Amino acid sequence: MKATILIVDDEVTNLKILREYLTTADQEFRILQATNGKQAFDIAQKADPDLVIMDWMMPVMSGIDALKNIKATESTQNIPVIMATAKTSAQDLKEALEAGAMDYVRKPIDKTELLARVRSAIQLSHAYKQSEELLLNILPKEIAEELKAKGRVAPKPYELATVLFTDFKGFTSVASRMKPIDLLKELNACFDAFDEIIEKHEMERIKTIGDAYMCVGGVPNANTTNPVNAVLAALEMQRFMKQKREEKASQGENYWQCRLGINSGEVIAGVIGRKKFAYDIWGDTVNSASRMESNGEAGKVNISGSTYALVKDLFECEHRGKINAKGKGEVDMYFVLGIKPEYSINNEGVEPNELFYSRVGG
Repeated sequence: MKATILIVDDEVTNLKILREYLTTADQEFRILQATNGKQAFDIAQKADPDLVIMDWMMPVMSGIDALKNIKATESTQNIPVIMATAKTSAQDLKEALEAGAMDYVRKPIDKTELLARVRSAIQLSHAYKQSEELLLNILPKEIAEELKAKGRVAPKPYELATVLFTDFKGFTSVASRMKPIDLLKELNACFDAFDEIIEKHEMERIKTIGDAYMCVGGVPNANTTNPVNAVLAALEMQRFMKQKREEKASQGENYWQCRLGINSGEVIAGVIGRKKFAYDIWGDTVNSASRMESNGEAGKVNISGSTYALVKDLFECEHRGKINAKGKGEVDMYFVLGIKPEYSINNEGVEPNELFYSRVGG
């Protein structure tokens, strides 16, 4: 994929020279251009270029002021900037570097020097973006930002979170007849689908262990809708698993079923580890959610009494009575059958309608 470079200069001749140098290089670039600092800042916010080559002295807004704006704005602060300038005093260069410039080239610009600095800057830019993507695969964005800014993440309590656990019934039996690579593909297919579903419902995946999947709503971004979000996600997960099982059955293959449990309450969240970071949640709410899963039934959504109290007005639920849960004693459990007809599209109990969202504030 072509790297995008934004070139900025108020002199048309200088822009032409920069474009010629960059378009005749061995590496192809997509070139954007601006004629003043304000225009450059606006384009940087919209286009997210891989690199900006910025003239210093320009009308409307100088290059150094545009640089400061880029570095002070969250959406653009990580874009590398090379200053192109005839200001070559040590103090001027010091000012540019302290303002956030990655590098500089002196005018008149030498093509060989320019291309060497451009290639170096783009390599660093791409490496940074890759490291950011990897970090966000491990930690939620808000937590990653705190870790980068402070070097640590303080544990944070949440008064209301909803924890969802799943595992697969029949997994061991089916897995024993599959090659490891095929087993991994099937697990990935399920967990990828789960990831998409919970993201849609503002939940965060915490971890997977073997065939078990754990996620939470209301963390790290606190909200009051997480019990409802979790139940919607759970119903959609079970629909996905039912469809998957039917597809496999049509091919004469057996497939595992999903057992799923939900509980709501207080948790504490934080990052553990120094070299290998892991974002996790703790508390009795988590333990109880695990018990909801282990005492559930394949293909159904099993919720605790605390979650039921928060969602009962919107969902059709079936009281299972008091079930003996390991380490918890007799606890109330409920199966969620679907959305109440009046709050669903076409009264089918599957997709929420506008009245549903008006009730939850969505």
